[in-house]
Amino acid sequence: MLVDSKQLWLWWSILLFVGVYSTPILNFEYHNYSALSQYLHNMATAYPNMTRLYSIGETLRKHKLWVLELSTAPKSSFGIPSVKLIANIHGNEAAGREILLHLIQFFVTNYTNDETVHWLLENTRIHVLPSLNPDGFEISVEGKCEIGPGRENARFVDLNRSFPDHFQSNTKPRQYETQAIEDWLSNNTFVLSASLHGGALVANYPYENVMENTWDAAYRLLNTSELSNKMSPWSHLPPDMREPYPPSISPDDDVFQHLAVVYASTHPTMHFGYPCNRMDREFQGGITNGAAWYPLTGGMQDYNYIYHGCMEITLEISCCKYPLTHDLPTLWDDNRDALLKYISQAHQGVRGVIRDNNTHQPVLTSGLKIEGRDSYFRTSSRGEFWRILLPGTYQLQVQATGYEPQTIKFTVPQKRLEKHLTPTWLDVNMPPVVRKATVVSDQVLLPTNPPDEASTVHYTATQKMVGLTNGHTLSPALFTEITLTSTDFVKLSNTPEADSHKPEKLLSVEDAGSDGIMWTSMKYMVILNMIFVFVLLFI
Repeated sequence: MLVDSKQLWLWWSILLFVGVYSTPILNFEYHNYSALSQYLHNMATAYPNMTRLYSIGETLRKHKLWVLELSTAPKSSFGIPSVKLIANIHGNEAAGREILLHLIQFFVTNYTNDETVHWLLENTRIHVLPSLNPDGFEISVEGKCEIGPGRENARFVDLNRSFPDHFQSNTKPRQYETQAIEDWLSNNTFVLSASLHGGALVANYPYENVMENTWDAAYRLLNTSELSNKMSPWSHLPPDMREPYPPSISPDDDVFQHLAVVYASTHPTMHFGYPCNRMDREFQGGITNGAAWYPLTGGMQDYNYIYHGCMEITLEISCCKYPLTHDLPTLWDDNRDALLKYISQAHQGVRGVIRDNNTHQPVLTSGLKIEGRDSYFRTSSRGEFWRILLPGTYQLQVQATGYEPQTIKFTVPQKRLEKHLTPTWLDVNMPPVVRKATVVSDQVLLPTNPPDEASTVHYTATQKMVGLTNGHTLSPALFTEITLTSTDFVKLSNTPEADSHKPEKLLSVEDAGSDGIMWTSMKYMVILNMIFVFVLLFI
């Protein structure tokens, strides 16, 4: 029996369509680098309108660091927050790697039939990096619940100790993976982030370090007080495992605790705070301040917050670092709803856009802060901004080069009857600084409204969104450039920058001009000298 050519073509088209656009299969098993890469490529091909695959860098072994972005929000939509999820920073902590793959699968297969998934994809850009340390994973061993090979990268460096650290000097050489994360954060404005680990069951929030020597002093105090005549119970432990430690509190501690509680309370067992073994302690509510657990230098979550204003917490999702394959379905079930609820927290607080009051063009600045919170955040390249805040009344302070500072009062309401969180929206219009000369004696003078052709001077060499000095919070230096001009100045009195970032030499006689205060002072000095010489000659 001959088959009609039209029927054959129809069946071939159907098979081709199904083969290309059907959802890639994802089993509960560990995927090596090749299998993980193939799955992500297949997913991007099958769902081109929902996903975007890109790489943020390569490892020493030439493994690409793949990121899959999930969103159905149009690129032109304003105010869509970006969230990132990272796993496998320690190569032998493997469960998070598979959990994030199954999260991707869950999003794309439930877009049309799960209201929460649909809403999140319509209103969020979710960036998933399943493995930050594929080199380490390749040599790690399944079933190794504690110490095992693969924790470090191919250069035997712990990636979660390799980031720039605000509190203590970090001497570890910069790694390919570390640099990739730094560039990723510099090129994107992430609102919320989570890093998935293994080896405990707790949600860990910033800060995870303190100023140098603080812990050493506390340890000495313990050993020289009531324990002076007996051996300290911590003496046999390495420095990073001694307890107890006081917490290291960030300016947004209330928000970080809320984020940790959201995850732990949604997880079926994490909120109990049970220790994984006799060496661990209990975690009240399943959460802990990072430094209160044990302080570390060069961690990724502090780097996100201090240097980029991105709120990241660390999620320890399994007592075993590399669980057996048959444990993966249970781990996915335990973490699925907690991950969805955590992502939704990006929609709590305030967001908006900053524009020039005259031209209505976006204004880019890193000089955004909530009054009373010594942590700065920045706009996107389109002038958008986001900040997670709990219900309450706040004041947004905005500073941008060439514009008058603005303070806007706003309220984050309690959750309404709607199912999803609704942030407060602000349209901030920045009036440009009026060109004028201001002469103020004994004050710091800074130029404003500079011409394009003027030379530029960087006002700060380090870029930090949060500052701490000797345990006291300070406003950080803004990421701005200051341009020297001849006649346009503005006084920066009563501001942190005026006291903490004074240039050694701001203006010269030529910079001030013939009508400036410096030239006037010079004229008076010349006249006084002439009078003095005249008196000497004729007395």
